[in-house]
Amino acid sequence: MMPLLAKLLANTVFLPLQSLLGSRYTLLLSGITVANVSFVLAAGALYKLTLAVLPKSKQLAYVSSIAFCLSPPAMFMSSFYTESIFALMTFTGMRWVIEKKYMQSALIWGIASAVRSNAIVYAGFFFYDLVWIRLISRKNFVTGLVRSIVYTMTTASGFALFQYFAYTEFCSLDRPWCADKIPLIYSFVQKEYWDVGFMSYYEVKQIPNFVLAAPIIALSVSGLKAYIYNNPIEFWTLGIKKSKGNANDGYYSPRLAVFMYLWAFLLLFATTNMHIQVIIRFFTSVPPLYWYVGNLWIKGFCEGKHTWMANVVLGYFAIYGLIGVVLFSSFLPPA
Repeated sequence: MMPLLAKLLANTVFLPLQSLLGSRYTLLLSGITVANVSFVLAAGALYKLTLAVLPKSKQLAYVSSIAFCLSPPAMFMSSFYTESIFALMTFTGMRWVIEKKYMQSALIWGIASAVRSNAIVYAGFFFYDLVWIRLISRKNFVTGLVRSIVYTMTTASGFALFQYFAYTEFCSLDRPWCADKIPLIYSFVQKEYWDVGFMSYYEVKQIPNFVLAAPIIALSVSGLKAYIYNNPIEFWTLGIKKSKGNANDGYYSPRLAVFMYLWAFLLLFATTNMHIQVIIRFFTSVPPLYWYVGNLWIKGFCEGKHTWMANVVLGYFAIYGLIGVVLFSSFLPPA
């Protein structure tokens, strides 16, 4: 999708620049423009999502959006990459789920799954809302189950169409993955060229990359731990037993539970099945990460609580923002 948007912009709005810059540099400029506009819109989408979940937490919504803009992955968001547009579609779809606009969420996540495959996991929101919540409330969940399946298929459609395109494009040749029962070029490339697999990255030579990813992992563990400490019963029972919290509790509101499950799942998956340094940009579209940072900054800088922790996180964001640009432009991790 990103290349298509960049090409469209290059051949329309930026068409006059081709005679001056050439088609290649005009396309590059178009891609950077799409990424940066999407970055700004994604920050706004995160703000709206936060208010949809926590209507009375305007300060948290504002500070979380700032955290999103200053976060270590921001360098990816401003370059010709898919992260910014994916984050925009992620946050928008999540807000529509909160507003019960499930089909709209499924459609935008269907587009998102063509951009990045991890959009498929967002289907969990449908099953949580339409099946699990109804089940524990002793309501009829059969209709919700059918709807969830339809929404899941819609969400996965972008990924499926891309795999089909790859199959028709490359399987006229003798490629090893084409003979699989489910021929997925995505899985083949991940395993064959990047050696992606369960715990396959746990090697001594990868220690520097683990060090690079350690702050984001530590921040995620800390955020999840803080939330679970305040909502242990509801978190561990998946909502079967309700905590005494309410929607006005900000970061600790029980309404954030489903987002915490997503965060925990992605953290577990990233630390066991991915190139660990990729977690830095993998988490660009994880809202609770920014809610936690926003909560730390509000407590630290506005209320004078745990100021040292707020300063550490802000310092990490600032320093990595400078160092990361150099690393990324030099094709070094976390690229």
